Amino acid sequence: MLIGRVSELTGATRKAIRHYESIGLITPPDRKGSYRIYNDHDVIVISMICRAKTLGFSLFEIKDIVSKKTKEKKLPIDLVYRLIDKKISDLKQEAEDLLLKMENLKEFKVDLVKEFT
Repeated sequence: MLIGRVSELTGATRKAIRHYESIGLITPPDRKGSYRIYNDHDVIVISMICRAKTLGFSLFEIKDIVSKKTKEKKLPIDLVYRLIDKKISDLKQEAEDLLLKMENLKEFKVDLVKEFT
């Protein structure tokens, strides 16, 4: 399948797909003339990359996982779990920080009303 179809199926732009190929996140696809020909596995991998990005993973983190998977011939599940647990911990901290900020804003609003009305 051509890059346009892969883009439609995964939500990744054509430019992003080419970038993933250039940095080694996906293996270079077969070619037919000057056209890249992607397979179903490429679609799955690109979809997972897009999903990981929306969950806050950097391309560097994703590449680290892909590199280790390629080298070890299996998914480095311990690394993946550590990265996911770290993301969850970071999100919990961000949520606490946002709640504190919301409380501070409410107090600030009350203080403004007291001082200027």
